[in-house]
Amino acid sequence: MFECSIRLVNMVLQIFTAVADIVALVYLIMVIYTPCVLGSEYYISVMLYVYFLPVITIQTVVFVLCRLFCFTVGLDPIAMTFNLASGIVCISTSMTMLVAMFDHCGNEYQYMFYVSGGCGLLAGILHLVNALVCNIYMPPEEWTYTKPSKRARNRLERARLTSIL
Repeated sequence: MFECSIRLVNMVLQIFTAVADIVALVYLIMVIYTPCVLGSEYYISVMLYVYFLPVITIQTVVFVLCRLFCFTVGLDPIAMTFNLASGIVCISTSMTMLVAMFDHCGNEYQYMFYVSGGCGLLAGILHLVNALVCNIYMPPEEWTYTKPSKRARNRLERARLTSIL
């Protein structure tokens, strides 16, 4: 019962993360066509965000779809690593864009920059929370896949002990 509730929390976190990623991506696409970006006033910080956010969003949506149709996916080393890396990248790129926007000229497109950056920051935090949930509540049998060298050492040790006896 406890494992089922943790998997449900994990799935809900992934869905919220995917929604935040999609909203950030939609607003980022709208930001690309603003005069500030087309005029290269805020080009580098936005393009850094453009480089990473679509890939993370696509992977998150695919991960959520796999999570919805294959219930066993989610609390595993791959999910933990993906969420950790995606969280760090989302936070760093969205913060870069948000910090660059503090000196924004204040035109009618300013809200797009803040919505995209804010949703990306929220998605990054949710990715990190989900990585933490995966790390804490990962089933013990999944931990054996994180360190195959330890398994190999145990097999070698057992083989050595049986050959001595």
